[in-house]
Amino acid sequence: MAHDAHDPLQHPEVRLVNGRAYIAAFIVATALMTAALAVALHGSAVPHAMLVLSGAAALAIAVQIVFLLQLDFSSTQIWTTVSFLLAAPLFVIAVGLSMWMFHSLDARTMLMNLMP
Repeated sequence: MAHDAHDPLQHPEVRLVNGRAYIAAFIVATALMTAALAVALHGSAVPHAMLVLSGAAALAIAVQIVFLLQLDFSSTQIWTTVSFLLAAPLFVIAVGLSMWMFHSLDARTMLMNLMP
C-alpha cells in the first residue's frame, strides 16, 4: 500500500484558513448587527430605517461571504463560488415563495365571505 508523501497542510484549501479573517469578520458583523439593533430600537429617529436595516444586512452577508466563507474567483475556490452563485437564486426564490404563501394564507384559508 503506497503512502501519500504530500503534507495535507499544504493543500490549497487548507492554506486558505486565516484566523485574522475570521476575527475581522466577527468584529465587522458584530458592529453591523449592533448598529442594526440601534436603528431598530430607535427606528422613528432614523429616516428610512428599513433601508438602513436592509443595507446593514446586505453588508453583513457580503462580509461573511468574503471573510468567513472566503469565496472568490481564485483557482482553488472557483467551483465553490460558482456553486454558491447558482444556489443563491434558488434560495431567494424559495424564501420569496414562502413569504408570498404565508402572506396570502389568510385569504386562502379563512372563509369569512361565506358566513352570513
